[in-house]
Amino acid sequence: MLPYAPGTVAEALVETLDRAAAARGRATLAIPGGRSPGPVLAALAGLIDDFLRPRLHLLWLDERAVPRDHPDRNDAPTLAAWRSGGELPGHVHPMPAEAGDLEDAASRYAETLATASAGHGLDACLVGIGEDGHLASLFPHHAGLTELGAVFVVTDSPKPPARRLTMSLPTLHRCGFHVVLALGAAKGAVARRALTGPDAGLPVSLLPRERCIWYLDDAALAGAR
Repeated sequence: MLPYAPGTVAEALVETLDRAAAARGRATLAIPGGRSPGPVLAALAGLIDDFLRPRLHLLWLDERAVPRDHPDRNDAPTLAAWRSGGELPGHVHPMPAEAGDLEDAASRYAETLATASAGHGLDACLVGIGEDGHLASLFPHHAGLTELGAVFVVTDSPKPPARRLTMSLPTLHRCGFHVVLALGAAKGAVARRALTGPDAGLPVSLLPRERCIWYLDDAALAGAR
């Protein structure tokens, strides 16, 4: 567990993304929704150079099934945060969760992911967590934890809105590098529990530990003791 600073987190992500872009001519980053990752995204936007920017594909871990202009959308605040720090990457792929047919939307986004990554899986994920240990729209003891498709529809999320699209646990397992943010005292307790071993009651603990770096703010570090 490392102390959280937006610039430090952004530097770790850029290092991974630069390596991927140099090796394969492209790089993929999946990000969470909400406002907590905003400072990291702004810092990241300021660090990305003219080599990486046109080669970077930005995707979302999950999205709520609401219209694009709805305040509950995940993509709007994260795009605003990115723009506050610099130019958007060359390839931005919001989840089409506003679609009437969510099963079709999930299939289309799985194709988008496969094309963006050229079949290699994600290079990096910036992961936010809930106080219950959920990540993306993968909730404790939820049937979605056993989904095998790359992207799937959630119809009964325990947090509103009930309908969402989310990347699956196998998709996240294929990611080469996970950066997990734990911000706030309650998230520190989640981090402490997650690092003791896999637990379906704490979905973030199901990520591959050898490819995860945890960043905790002061409150979370105190809560992790």
